[in-house]
Amino acid sequence: MPLKKSILKAIAMDFDGTLVDSNHIKDQAFETIFSDWPDHLEAMMEWHLLYNTVDRREKFRYFVEEILKQAGKKELIKKLTDKFSELTQKAIIHCPMVNGAQAFLDVCINKASLFLISATPQEELNIILKERSLNRYFQEIYGAPINKVEVLKKIMTFEKVSKNEMLYIGDSPEDQNAALMLGIHFIGRKSDRQLDEFGDICLDFAEIKEHITHRYEFR
Repeated sequence: MPLKKSILKAIAMDFDGTLVDSNHIKDQAFETIFSDWPDHLEAMMEWHLLYNTVDRREKFRYFVEEILKQAGKKELIKKLTDKFSELTQKAIIHCPMVNGAQAFLDVCINKASLFLISATPQEELNIILKERSLNRYFQEIYGAPINKVEVLKKIMTFEKVSKNEMLYIGDSPEDQNAALMLGIHFIGRKSDRQLDEFGDICLDFAEIKEHITHRYEFR
């Protein structure tokens, strides 16, 4: 006897590495900036990848104040943050979408409430989405500074959906853990980030769509 499908009412998605193939752009930007301090480059790249969803300003604050021991150097933090945006924004606007992502959004926009959750600063995220004509798909767009767990809880409250009626799609352990903490079903988009294998991991949105079809019905 086939399992009864859940009703899917809301889908929340990460952006970098999930909808667009942009992780390498940001990784390269961090490497370029930290290369000015070669003695700290390797350690900072490891820290960056370990805390993937921490927003860039907080990463540069940590680097300046905790690693360089230059407390109060707000102008340096701003300089590094601005340089990061210069290195990444245009490239992310023009980088390719993950295979099947556009078709997935086109299908789901009329079937469920869609939300975007990203560690990219809100203003910059809005610009990128507008330039890519992706902003029209999402009921709400949440950029940094954010706490993904709190944002997911907020969506559930305002949409009046249960954990069984919501899905979160992301590509990082932080995304996976946020969903796990709330009991929300998670589908991992397999990027260059290391996900725990206990969840449902899909290569692209063609596989994600197939997975959803077997598990859910739309309201």
